[in-house]
Amino acid sequence: MSIFQAFLCGICYYMSAGTWIVGVGFYTFGRALIQGFFTGLILGDPITGTMVGCTIQLIYLGVMSTGGSFPADQALAGIMGTAAAITAGLSAEEAIAIAVPIGLLGTVLYNIRMVFATTFVHLADKYAEEGNTGGIWYANVVWPQVALFIIYAIPCTLACYFGAPALASVVDSLAGSNVIRIVGVLGGLLPVIGIAMNMKAIFKGEARIFFFVGFLMVVYLNFNMVAVSLFALLMALVYVNLKGDAAANALAFAEEDDDDE
Repeated sequence: MSIFQAFLCGICYYMSAGTWIVGVGFYTFGRALIQGFFTGLILGDPITGTMVGCTIQLIYLGVMSTGGSFPADQALAGIMGTAAAITAGLSAEEAIAIAVPIGLLGTVLYNIRMVFATTFVHLADKYAEEGNTGGIWYANVVWPQVALFIIYAIPCTLACYFGAPALASVVDSLAGSNVIRIVGVLGGLLPVIGIAMNMKAIFKGEARIFFFVGFLMVVYLNFNMVAVSLFALLMALVYVNLKGDAAANALAFAEEDDDDE
């Protein structure tokens, strides 16, 4: 991996938390699948990158960042896992075993970012008291993004440039050994955890029936994922509309009862 390719990977990681472009950030570049594709594209193998990123994404299906918590950094896991798979010739399952601890290390960068973010908030308050609108803009827009670039892009660039070749040499030295086979087996088990967490969330609410509908569509009607996704979108719209009408009717009945009283 060249330094330019590593830098582009660092830019992708920065974009997972940056907000310069509308629609880019945690919900797009912050996904292992998206990062896997772009990392593979940078390294000249987008197909392998997509496959590895998709496999890593399975681990994080049930992971939610609630109340400011950040259990794992799937963007960094997607980048480094894909880079390891392509440069070291690992399978998707073997790359997962490497990506998971890297995703946990990414939470350290997240916490550092949050610490610096509080500094800019106080600085913006200071400029607001002074009536300095230009300072408020810099404190809210420019300087936080500069700090974010330093905290995210530079470490990721260094990790890709120095870490991927080092990992490739280690893998080469272990080629044919049981260590690689064990790593592959463990990596193959990890997506099951993500799927189980997602299933647990589904069966807590009213969405369980839709899971079985989708399952039957795939198994007995041989629908592909695109068709299932489109039907799911239509069913969700119908469900939301019907539930909204039911809530409106219940409210109307409650108001009529109040008027009768």
